[in-house]
Amino acid sequence: MSSSTNQNLKENENSRRNLGILLAVLCHICWGLLSLFWKFLGNINSLEVFSYRIISTLITMFVYFLVSGRLGKLKTELKSLFNDKKQLLNMVLASIFIAVNWLTYIYAIGSGQASAASLGYYINPLVSVLLAVIFFHEKLDRFTKLSILLAFVGVVILTVQNGKLPLVSIILPFSFAFYGMAKKNTSLSSDVSMFVESLFLSPFVITYLALFAKSGPWNYTSTENIALALSGAITAIPLLLFAEALKRAPLSIVGFVQYVSPTIQLIIAVFVFKEPLSRGDLSGFMFIWLSIIVFTIGQVIINKKRKLNA
Repeated sequence: MSSSTNQNLKENENSRRNLGILLAVLCHICWGLLSLFWKFLGNINSLEVFSYRIISTLITMFVYFLVSGRLGKLKTELKSLFNDKKQLLNMVLASIFIAVNWLTYIYAIGSGQASAASLGYYINPLVSVLLAVIFFHEKLDRFTKLSILLAFVGVVILTVQNGKLPLVSIILPFSFAFYGMAKKNTSLSSDVSMFVESLFLSPFVITYLALFAKSGPWNYTSTENIALALSGAITAIPLLLFAEALKRAPLSIVGFVQYVSPTIQLIIAVFVFKEPLSRGDLSGFMFIWLSIIVFTIGQVIINKKRKLNA
């Protein structure tokens, strides 16, 4: 193989990698800015917003498969899913956990707890690691042990400062971590998975809207109705960007970029939503940020050692 061919291959690989990083950054910027979208719908009951989000996501994903010519792929994966009871059970569990996660986040933003939501997403990777230790008996390195301890201290400080356990900050990472555990045992692609989760949840939200909701589209403003209709696309686009990023960028970089979204959320919470952040709260966040730094440095060192030993 000539040197020019090798050079072209290297340039193509670098371009692919850079595109993956760009997509990952765009994805997390979108996720970070989502708090503005849900805050706009803050006058509507959180359960109603969540319900319309599920229905809109289901419709959006079906249109996506139809327009992209991927209905065949959808049918094939659905057939495989319904023929595999274990995978089906895991998808049911995943749907429940993502429902808890989405509903909690929408409620947090609408009730003035955006900073607590950002904290939840900061510690999400640490919670995922903790659950991996508990359920899969994975071993912790010293960096991860220290980072979990620091995060725990941060949560304790916030609990003492506010006089109560920051439930939003705990429910969000744990529900997402359990969601990831359930998804680990499935073979569905990310787009089909999103369609299936919305499909499983849609009968429940439709029943709620039909029988128990205290208001409906006729009570909302025209812009609120438009926003609710677009909530499916708002949900799907970042996830599809993330799926494409994973195909192109190194997992270590994608993992590091994940802290972009909670940082944007926190900035919006403090400077746009004007949520108070006391010195005590800031002390708690400092321990969380320190835990993230320790965790990230540890991952970089471990990855370098693995490459040297490979």
